[in-house]
Amino acid sequence: LFRELIEILAISRNQKLPQPGEESQVLELLIQRDGEFQELMKLAVDQGKIHHEMQLLEKVVEKRDNDIQQLQKQLKEAEHILATAVYQAKEKLKSIEKARKG
Repeated sequence: LFRELIEILAISRNQKLPQPGEESQVLELLIQRDGEFQELMKLAVDQGKIHHEMQLLEKVVEKRDNDIQQLQKQLKEAEHILATAVYQAKEKLKSIEKARKG
């Protein structure tokens, strides 16, 4: 855009008589492009905010995943302890039953 503007201005300076309305066309084009640029900048800022929020949420998800994995590990350990306790209780019941009969 700026290169086009500079080229147009350079051409118009080299000409003895500027074209009527040429400067206003260049100015209108510049204003239009500035508006487009401002919209793109706003979009980029909005996308930056969304990206930042996504990064924060990814960290929360990662922490929750770690918490879940830790809880699963503890649950597995508790399950093993309970299974061992149930087995030992059954063995004691068998020996008590055997002692009563015996």
